Amino acid sequence: MYVALIAYGISALAFSVIAFVIASHWKEIRLLDPRSIKEERQKEERTKLMTRRFDRVNADRLASWQRFGRAIARKTKESYKRTEARLQSFDNLYRKVKSPFAAMAPSQRERIKTLLTESRSLIRDLKWADAERRLLEVLSLDQRQLDAYKLLGNMYLRQKLYPQARETFEFLVKTRKADDSTYAGLAEIAESEGNFQIAEAMLVKAVEASPRQPHRHAELAAFYIKRESPEKAWLYAKRASELESGSAKYLELSLETAILLGDRKEARARYNRLRLLSDDPARFQSFKDRIEAIER
Repeated sequence: MYVALIAYGISALAFSVIAFVIASHWKEIRLLDPRSIKEERQKEERTKLMTRRFDRVNADRLASWQRFGRAIARKTKESYKRTEARLQSFDNLYRKVKSPFAAMAPSQRERIKTLLTESRSLIRDLKWADAERRLLEVLSLDQRQLDAYKLLGNMYLRQKLYPQARETFEFLVKTRKADDSTYAGLAEIAESEGNFQIAEAMLVKAVEASPRQPHRHAELAAFYIKRESPEKAWLYAKRASELESGSAKYLELSLETAILLGDRKEARARYNRLRLLSDDPARFQSFKDRIEAIER
C-alpha cells in the first residue's frame, strides 16, 4: 500500500513538472501548430505590407513636398529676376530724368563738367545730399578733380559740418592744391573752436593766396576788429576799399576802422564818400555822431 502511494505521488509530481514546462514554453509549442504558424506568417506579412505602404506614402509625400519646394524656388527666382529687371529699368529712367544732359556728355570730361554744373546749382538751392552725390560721382570718375574737393569742403562748411570740412580742406593743403577759399574755410573752423591764432594765420594765407580779392582783405580786417585790434585791421580794410572802390560795404568797413583808430581825417573823408554810395540816414547819423565824438 505504501508503495502504491509513493508511485501516485511520483506520478503527480511528474505531471506537475510537465504542466509547468508546457506552460513556460507555450508560445514555442504553439508555433508547432500549422494553423498558428500560418497566422503568424500572415501577421508578419501584414506588418511588412503596412510598413512598405507607410514608406511609400511618406516617400510620395516627401516627393510632393520636394516638387512643391522646387516649384516655389523656381517661381521665386523668376519673380526676383522680373523685379530686378523692373528696378533696373526704373533706375535707368531715374538716371535719365535726374541727369537730362547725360546723353549730351558722352566723354568723361563732359560728364564731369555736367556733374559739377549740377552740383553748383544744387548747392545754390541748398540741396546738400543731391549735390554731395554728384560731387562724389565726379571723384569716382577722376580723383584729381580739385573743383569737386573745393565744392565739397565749402558745402560742408555752410552746413557747419566742421570735421568733414576740415578733412577736405586739409587734404587740399597736403596736396599743395589749396587756394584762398581753402584757407578761409580753415580759418572759420579754427575761429569756431576758439583757436584764434590759427584762424589769423589761415586768413593771412587766404589774403596771400589771392591778394587781388577784396573780400579776403575785408575778412581779415573784420577778424581784427572783432578781436579789438583796429590797428591791424586798418591796412586790410583800406586795401579792400581800394580794390573795389565802388563798394559801399568795404568803404563802410574802412570807415568803421578809422573811427575805432580815432583817425578823424580818414573817418570824415570816408564818411563823405559813403554818403555818395548809400542812402541810410539813421546809419549816417550814427557815424556822424561818432566822428564828432572823436573831434571833441
